[in-house]
Formats: sequence, structure tokens, C-alpha cells
Amino acid sequence: MKKKYKIFIGILILFFCIAAGGFLYYKMAAPPGEEWLAYHNEELISNIDRQLSGLDIDSIVQNKEKFVIEKEITDIQDTIKAGRLTYEELTAICLYRIKTLDQKEHGLNSVLTINPHAMDEARQKDQMYNKRTEVNSEIFGIPVLLKDNINTAGSPTSAGAAALADFIPAEDADVAANLKKHGAIILGKNNLSEFAGYMSSTAPAGYSNAKGQTINPFGPLKISASGSSSGSAVSVTANLAPVSIGTETDGSIVAPASAGSVVGFKPTRSTVSGAGILPLIKQIDTPGPIAKNVQDAAVVYNAMSDQAITPVWDKDFLQDKTIGLASYEYNDKSQVSILKEALQNAGAKVIDIPLSQEGVLVFSNIHLTLKKDYEDFASIYDLPVKTLDNLITLNSKDKDKNAKYGQDYLEEAAKTAITSSDEISKSIEKAASLLETAFKENGLDGIAFLNSTASTLPAAAGFPELTIPLGKDKNGVPQGATLTVPSGEDETLLKMGYSFQEYTKGRIYPLGTP
Repeated sequence: MKKKYKIFIGILILFFCIAAGGFLYYKMAAPPGEEWLAYHNEELISNIDRQLSGLDIDSIVQNKEKFVIEKEITDIQDTIKAGRLTYEELTAICLYRIKTLDQKEHGLNSVLTINPHAMDEARQKDQMYNKRTEVNSEIFGIPVLLKDNINTAGSPTSAGAAALADFIPAEDADVAANLKKHGAIILGKNNLSEFAGYMSSTAPAGYSNAKGQTINPFGPLKISASGSSSGSAVSVTANLAPVSIGTETDGSIVAPASAGSVVGFKPTRSTVSGAGILPLIKQIDTPGPIAKNVQDAAVVYNAMSDQAITPVWDKDFLQDKTIGLASYEYNDKSQVSILKEALQNAGAKVIDIPLSQEGVLVFSNIHLTLKKDYEDFASIYDLPVKTLDNLITLNSKDKDKNAKYGQDYLEEAAKTAITSSDEISKSIEKAASLLETAFKENGLDGIAFLNSTASTLPAAAGFPELTIPLGKDKNGVPQGATLTVPSGEDETLLKMGYSFQEYTKGRIYPLGTP
């Protein structure tokens, strides 16, 4: 009996050791602060169920989902043209995936709100298509998700702030208006790092008090979705919608695109309008598309910016191009080597270049103008909370709901005595000078770097940048190759990205075989 008791105690101790070890592993592996936090899921699910009512959604998914998952926009449009899919079915599949993958318990939580009229709009697109009226755009009838700092008429736009959750803009941001003009269906709004990442220094990327934590499907609670366009990237990598729109002040498109194994494109700042987008630094903020491939990014860019670029896609476009490879001490050297080899395999001549970012500040300058930019925006678009001080006070009254991780960034901005854009202008000029010098002195056609390593420079300068999937590292973390070119050369950049994409095939689907 005594022997059995000792065995029992030994097993019990072993069990607790294993449990403790598992807990410690979980705590170490999870990004700081990430938890399973998802708010208002029932509202979204109810909205989706109402819109899907009357459809045999199980049959649609079983028979038609194969025409949507991992497909290019042109493939989807060709399938619709052939009569094998409708815009109604396409939109229904997206809503079903949001319900079952995103809004379920321990789901991805990348979608913050759903357009309650999405299915009605899809049926209208089918009617227009059948009558062949106003079908003159590649994005016609395609569901698009928007980051929730982009004003959308008739839909809540909160920038992830619980205190602004009831704000419904009277008019669209220019980006949203252009997408609608070209026939896109605004499917809903994406979760994000609250206030585009400028709420709290301790909040994990992808968390907002309005919706909770965005989850990276490549490693839930272990691999960060990055930010601030977290939900925009996650929703595309999980095929909840074909494409989405993010915004970037300092790496906020290219970083989550890298983390999600998707394409992120921040266009030349002067080619896209930021009107109607809640600002961090109005002089720098830029919206851009997130997609599974470069071709789709080009389609969305044309629609959102009202541009009309027509790239001729050539797998060998990088042949004999001179690319400067910028790397830093903190980069994984093996990943830098993989990037270099991938560029060379595509035919590029690769030169290792020093690329200093000294003197270029973006994120640390946000506090200089945020108060004025926010209050100007609040006045123009009639936000329910008109001043930054009032927003902070409102958050403080219910911290559990409105400021779970605090609001020290907002408080810093509110305390800034003098609102000045001089330092921001200096950083913009410095960044442009550093990049222009690098291009000229090295005879470069483009500059490449890992993930968002050097994204502060093109973000500040307003140069275009494009992230293309580059597989995973040894720890299973998705990687991205980011390219930048001089201002205004967006079409050239997209063609470079396509060439790199076709040679590397680095896109990874996170949910098994599609």
C-alpha cells in the first residue's frame, strides 16, 4: 500500500511538472500580452445569419468554395463569366468563412463589423452583370474589407476605439468612394491595432478595445499578426475576402503582410487620397491594398486610387535589374541570404548596400501633431468625441471597456504643448534624400530588405513599397521580401514584385491545403 502511495505521489508530481512546463512554454511562446479576447461576436454572427437566410449555404460552400479560395480576382471573374459562380455566391462564401473561421470561439477575430447590406449589394451586382450595365472594372462585384480607420458611409468607423464604436460617417473616405464607384462590395471593416497602433505601449499588435485581439493563423497567440493593419492582412491570408485595404504610417501595411504571408502594397503617397482616414501623421499616412498576389494588389490600387496603370506581367522583369540589399545587425543572416539568393534566382544583380535610417523619425514623432490632426478630423467628420482630452477622459471612466492596456500614447500626445510639423517635415526630407542618394550612388533599380526592416524610410519619404511572401523561417514565422523604388514608379515596382513572386512562390496558405 505504501509503495502504491509513493507511485501515486510520483505520478501527481510529474503531472504538475508537465503542466507547469506547458504553462511556462505558453507564456514564453505567446507574444507579450496576447490573449483570446473577442468582443461582440454574437452581433456579427447574427448579421451574417440574417443575410444568409434562405440560401443553401452548405451546398454553396461545398460546390463553389473551390472557385474562390486562393484564386486571383481575374480567375474569379472568369468563373462568374462562365456561369459557374455568382457575386451572390461569392459574397455568401466570404460571409460564411468569416462566421466559421473568424467569429467562432478562438477564431481569428480579424473582422470588426459586417456591412448589413452586403448580400443585397451582391445580388444587385448580379442583376447589373446579367444586363451588362456598368461592368467596366476588374473589381466589379468583388468583396473588399477596409481597415476600420477608413470612413465608410452608413457603417461604424471606430479606429478600434470602444469610445467611438457608435460613430457612423455621413460620407465615404475617398478610398471607399472610389472602390464603390468601380463596383466593389464593401464587405465590412477590419480589426486593427487601436488608433493604428498609437493607443498603448503595452497593448499587443492587433488588439483593439472595440473588438479584441486579432489572431495570426500561422501560430495563434505564438506568432504576432503584427500591425497596425493586422485584421486586413489576416482576413486575406485566411481567404475571408479576396482583398482588403490597410493604411501605413510606419510599416503598418508591410509588417502585417510579411507576418501573414500576403502581398502588401503601400503606393506612392501622392497617388492615393487620405481624406476621410483617421490620421496619425496626416503628412505621412497612406492607404494601400493587401492581397494574396501582386496582380490583385494592382487591381485594387487602380480602383482605390482611380489610377489606370496596366502592367504587362513578365516573369523575367527582374532580369539584369540592379537591386540594393539593405540589412542590419538584428536581421537573421540566414534569412537575408535566402532573400539575396531569391533575387539572384530571378535574374537580378544584387549589391549589398548600407542604408542608414539615422535622423528619420516617424513613430516617435506622432505625438507632435496627433492632437491637432485628431481634432481637425473630429470637427470635419463630426466625431462624437471632439477633442483628444475628452477621449482620454471618456476612456478613463471605464478603463476595463475602453482602455484595457492603458492609453499612454494618447496621453503623451495630449500633453504635447506645441503642435509643430517641422520635425516631421525634416524626417520626410531626410528620408527622401537618403533613398535618392542610395539609388544614385549605386546605380540601383530598386532596394530590397527583409519584412519591414527599413520601411521607415519609404514610409516617411512617400516612396512606394511592396512586400511579397518569402516562405517561413526556421521557427515557422512567415517572412516577406520588401522592395522599394523612387517616388512615382509604382507600376515598375509592381512588375518587379510580380517577377519575384513568380520565381519564389513564397505564399503559404495557413489553414492546410486549400
